[in-house]
Amino acid sequence: MLLTPAESGLQLKDLVVRFGGLVAVDTVSLHAPAARLTGLIGPNGAGKTTTFNAITGLNRPTSGHVRLNGQDISKLPPQARAQRGLGRTFQRMELFDSLTVRENVALGREAGMAGSNPLRFLRCGAAERRQVRTAATEAMELSGITALADRRPADLSTGQRRLVELARVIASGFGMLLLDEPSSGLDKAETHRFGETLRTLVDERGVGILCVEHDMALVMRVCDYIYVLDFGKPIFNGTASQVAGSPIVKSAYLGSEAVEEALAGRSA
Repeated sequence: MLLTPAESGLQLKDLVVRFGGLVAVDTVSLHAPAARLTGLIGPNGAGKTTTFNAITGLNRPTSGHVRLNGQDISKLPPQARAQRGLGRTFQRMELFDSLTVRENVALGREAGMAGSNPLRFLRCGAAERRQVRTAATEAMELSGITALADRRPADLSTGQRRLVELARVIASGFGMLLLDEPSSGLDKAETHRFGETLRTLVDERGVGILCVEHDMALVMRVCDYIYVLDFGKPIFNGTASQVAGSPIVKSAYLGSEAVEEALAGRSA
């Protein structure tokens, strides 16, 4: 099926998530198309991770719709959404310390091939195993962690573990990625490399990315378009320069010196 630009990637329409009497996400609409790096930002408690959970099927929206490449996936379970090309990282890293970095990264492609049957990959042929090895090697090269391939995640720094997690989701081959605070724990050099990797995924591979990120300088540098939430409500959206110049956004982050400095630097 040939998709129009308006249908590609991820679309939310009037998404609402309630927990009892609490409205955690209040009528959020956004579009994160293929081949674009879209940011989702807001102060702590703005509803960003809850929005991600609704997109990936970890919680069910009270109302509204989630579409992926033109198909409504609002009622599908998480594994069915993944099989349609939707991948995600989490704030809390989930790596297997008993495996090497290479094996952890390879799991991304293996899981996608196995689908809902985890035993399927045990019966795969030589061609599929070569495909897994190639995907893992390319993902590690792109993430800059090839030298860590034979080490165990337990022996790595937090920043290095973050890059392993990114490589694993790259190896999976997902067309739409949701990244939740992916630069947490990275030092300045790792953050710069991380931003370059994201741009390569978008610009050269056509991957669509929706990224929740606390490092505002990184967001302003790499994102093509940004949506801003506050107390679960969408308050602004636009390019990085438009977001940096918005009094509404600055007011939402009032008192956060690092964020205010990053916004001021972009709008200057």
